[in-house]
Amino acid sequence: MSDMLWIPVPGGLEDGGPLLRVLVVPRLDGGTLAGHGMTQWPPSALTGGAVRAEVFLPGSGPPAPPDRQFDLVPVLRVQPGIWQRLVAGLPVESARGRPVGPTDAPLSVHATSQDADEVAHTFHEASKAEVTAQLGAHSPGFADKVRGALGSDHWHRPEAPVPGPATAEPPSDPPGFNRMLSLLREHPAVLRALGLIFELRLGTGGAGDLPAGTVRVLWPDRPAALPEIVSPRTAFGAGFRPATTDQVDGGMVTLNRRDRSGKPRWQVATVDVDVAAQRMREAARALAERPGEPPTLPALRSNGLQLVLRGRGEEMTERHDRGARARGTVPDVLTADDLVLGYRIDVLPELGGDDWFSLHRRRATYRVHERGPDDGLSDDFTVIGADGEAMEGLPEEGHLKANAAIHDVNGLHADEIVAGWRGWSLAVPRPSFDGTPPPTPPPAPGMNISMSFEAEEGSLPRLRFGRHYSLRARVADIAGGGLGPGDPAADQHTTPPEFYGRYEPLCSPDVSFPEGTDLTRVGPGESVEHVVVRSDPLTGLDVEEFAGRTQHPLHDERVLRPPGNSLAVAEQHGMLDLRDDATEADRVTWEWVGRALAAADPEAAEGARLLPDPAAGGIVAARSEPNAPMPTRAWEERWPDLAAKTLRLTTPSAGRPVVGWEGEQLVVRLAPAERITLDLSTFPREGIVDDFALHAADPPENSVKALRQGRHPMVTPARSLTLVHAVQHPLRPPDTDLTVVRDRNSTCAAFAPQSDVFDPRSTAQLEVTASWRDQADDVPHEVTDVPVDTLTVAPDGPARPPTLFRQEFGDTRHRTVTYTLRAVSRFRHYFRDSGRPDDFTVSRELPPVVVRSTARPAPPVVVSTRPAFLWKRTGDLAAASHTLVHERLGNRVRIALERPWNSTGAGELLAVVVRPEDEATSDGLSPFVTQAGLDPLYPTKGIPMGAPFARHITGAAGPERRLRLDEAGADVVVVPHEPEYHPGRQCWLGDVAFTGADNTSFNCGLVRLAVARYQPNSLDGLSLSPVVRTDLVSLLPDRSLRVTRLADRYEVKLTGPVSPAPAVNRVDMILERCSQPGGLPADKVDLIGFDTVDGVPAWQRADVRRPEPKRVGLSPVLKAWTAEFFLPPASGPFRVRVREVEFIPNKDPRPGAFLRSGTPGEITERTVFTATVPLPEL
Repeated sequence: MSDMLWIPVPGGLEDGGPLLRVLVVPRLDGGTLAGHGMTQWPPSALTGGAVRAEVFLPGSGPPAPPDRQFDLVPVLRVQPGIWQRLVAGLPVESARGRPVGPTDAPLSVHATSQDADEVAHTFHEASKAEVTAQLGAHSPGFADKVRGALGSDHWHRPEAPVPGPATAEPPSDPPGFNRMLSLLREHPAVLRALGLIFELRLGTGGAGDLPAGTVRVLWPDRPAALPEIVSPRTAFGAGFRPATTDQVDGGMVTLNRRDRSGKPRWQVATVDVDVAAQRMREAARALAERPGEPPTLPALRSNGLQLVLRGRGEEMTERHDRGARARGTVPDVLTADDLVLGYRIDVLPELGGDDWFSLHRRRATYRVHERGPDDGLSDDFTVIGADGEAMEGLPEEGHLKANAAIHDVNGLHADEIVAGWRGWSLAVPRPSFDGTPPPTPPPAPGMNISMSFEAEEGSLPRLRFGRHYSLRARVADIAGGGLGPGDPAADQHTTPPEFYGRYEPLCSPDVSFPEGTDLTRVGPGESVEHVVVRSDPLTGLDVEEFAGRTQHPLHDERVLRPPGNSLAVAEQHGMLDLRDDATEADRVTWEWVGRALAAADPEAAEGARLLPDPAAGGIVAARSEPNAPMPTRAWEERWPDLAAKTLRLTTPSAGRPVVGWEGEQLVVRLAPAERITLDLSTFPREGIVDDFALHAADPPENSVKALRQGRHPMVTPARSLTLVHAVQHPLRPPDTDLTVVRDRNSTCAAFAPQSDVFDPRSTAQLEVTASWRDQADDVPHEVTDVPVDTLTVAPDGPARPPTLFRQEFGDTRHRTVTYTLRAVSRFRHYFRDSGRPDDFTVSRELPPVVVRSTARPAPPVVVSTRPAFLWKRTGDLAAASHTLVHERLGNRVRIALERPWNSTGAGELLAVVVRPEDEATSDGLSPFVTQAGLDPLYPTKGIPMGAPFARHITGAAGPERRLRLDEAGADVVVVPHEPEYHPGRQCWLGDVAFTGADNTSFNCGLVRLAVARYQPNSLDGLSLSPVVRTDLVSLLPDRSLRVTRLADRYEVKLTGPVSPAPAVNRVDMILERCSQPGGLPADKVDLIGFDTVDGVPAWQRADVRRPEPKRVGLSPVLKAWTAEFFLPPASGPFRVRVREVEFIPNKDPRPGAFLRSGTPGEITERTVFTATVPLPEL
């Protein structure tokens, strides 16, 4: 069913009487315009007839009669021909075919106000941090404040889904009549030209004296051909404005409205909330993932003045649901909320100002085109004007939609930002300066109307940092009415003055290579922010020589330019507000704009740069060292022509600072292997600090000082430049003496240096290798170049670490180890790879280190013990008067030891354990020490109590030592001996010799050895094994046999000590001739023949002498036996065989006793000495 809505819109009082506008909304259901009587509009019955306005008192309404009634001629501003060109030929859609639109989609509204509150809270919390100029971002409290601010639960909640791209509308047929008028409803000027908006002036006393009521408009004389008129009432209030609601009061949006808790519903945000919230979420999550890293507050961005409606989602949802339920029905009484077409935002600059600026004033041009044969638009058009006359550049006020949303596949999406002013009109697209035509809304498909808009010249205020602004919102009603910007009634429901500060940080200086630098030749490790010079003091090459002789060109300079920024920031700092002649100002401004656009062009020529940041005052170079100077240099040139400065890295010079300005050059002087990090930042120019948003956050006084000096991380973040004087080799070879630290039973060892080892500044790594000679039992082997450890050296670490390295040996054994230290340059990555690792290292072999055994040795296993002696032969019998001496050194014991040996490492010894001489009478030591005593068969005198002592033992492998023996609970003395391996017997043999020191004689004595395994290179208390005692062993005496060749004979003499027993030993000196059948050599004949046997090689007796012993000197036991032999004329080799025997028993003297060998009586004789000497022919 078709009808026409006549919606009355109270327009206030004009010329003393109420002004009522009526919006006509045809709602036709199919057919044609002719069928609905609307081929022409408005009909003559309307233009020449009267309509009726009825006014009802509050609480009254139809069917009750109105309180007042007016029959009035409507005022129409119809432009002839527009109806025919624009809508007359359009088909009329059926109501049943109405397409499903966004109204049917679900709605979600992001709570921007919550993000805005958290962004502001985070920013203000961080702003409270005490920041000092010296420490900047490293100030102790700053990191804690930022960490706490980013720790808010809000930043760790799941993000709201981001709306997808707007849904592409499927191709549709050209709009029909209903759709066309719906699209044109945003442009009241067009509706007036079509006659769909008309005015009624109720005259003085019409309704203006009523404080409230309702009004409706009827058409009693409506032609029957026209659709029925639906006339809802509209409630009005004082001043004949639409009745007040929570959202609208007297034609103004209630921006000062509060919720039930007293919290403002509207707020003004000046930061880009969406970007800030996203960055803070990312920063908070990064901090949670890496809590040990310094927290960073992300850079924020100013975004003009944004009106945020807290709880907008509830209002939009309510409106959305109400529209979905209504489905075209109209309430009986309309309120101000039902009449809102949009909002018109006004700005009041400066605190205390009274000139409001509308952000919607514009010049509009609407053109209605003739349709071409292909439904295209022809160049034949009619311009819609005012008062029915054509006019291009029609002055009007646009509006913004109060409930705009994005429609995607998931539904409708919106946020709580209702309006945002960024320095340009809200009713006209921002102009483009790059030559592209300004954006204009394209005509809807099938529509033959085009429109263009321009901002009203001089109508916009200036958006500038550091100033205060108030906002208000006037309602644009659906009939094109509303309060004007100069209407006194509009001066209400404003926002408090809001400070507009700059959130964008003042960036650090732009750093680049000098122009013309060949980047392909830049050395390893170098970059814009990494400045490197190279030298090699170890080989005598300074920076210039090194660059000249190697493939490392010198790139020791960087260019420092002022930071760039956008044209918008420059404008908001007022840099484009030139006070010169208008023409000159335009020329200069356009030149700057062109410069900014050229730099932003992706295909910009090299050297094109953004406009300098207007806040840039100069450069400050700070170091992290406490109390380090912070040299600064200001830009003296006029903006925007700020000249570049340079940075240069060089070597130290006497009297010059490490970092300092020399003219317009920042010079850094570093010695070899030095590096520093410079924090380059930009300090703000004088008088501009108050423009920053941080200033309004009331930071501490020190933080303001840091900001003025360019050292506040939230406003003037620093850019770190690393400057390095790289050296190819470490500055010194690694060297030291090592002390070994080893615990009991430990298999590893720690090594402590006794002096500085390396230069930490130039040494990045220390490689330790080891070599030693080891012996496992009888097999020695070399261990070489064993990797021990690789140490990472901290550049600020000690040159002498408490512990240099540790080595795990896998056992407790002793070793003597030679360590080699190889130092690797810290700066290797700054040099091209030569393929020779030694080009970046220096090595040194340290003195050998004794690594002591950490475990007590196991006791030795004694295989056997027996008497032993040592032969010494000197002289010869080659000529007369020559003497041959055979010495047999007795008083020895040979001990055989089971394998393996060297179980505690190389150098393991056999210790003979004796008493300390001051413990000679201690019985407690007897089971643990070597003992010597008399042989009952041979009376022996002179062995003192407790002997033998260490002085009685000769042939030791080292000095004796007094050690604690745990088993004895007392000290013992150990005399070390070095055993030798005997391959034939597969055991280790050691000889122990006893001497007659201090007139002590051990001849013919008995000895029981106490022995132990002994490792002198052991930890204290662990060098000696438990003691093992051997069997008793008798000692053989010393003997010396001298054979002298005389002219015609040989003299034979045997000398040595004997027992004082009554039976003196008998000595047989036997001259023997060798029979040699078959020519067998004499030295191959062993048989001694008692009788001559033909054909058997043997030594046959030729002469026998049994000399009597004679005393030698004053010694009662030293005897000598002497005899002479003449060689008989018989042929054959001769020898003399000497044999000494002792008698058993020996209590009675037995002069001349002689017993032939091989008889039973031989068992009463024991051979004490025997030897043979070949006698050359005389």
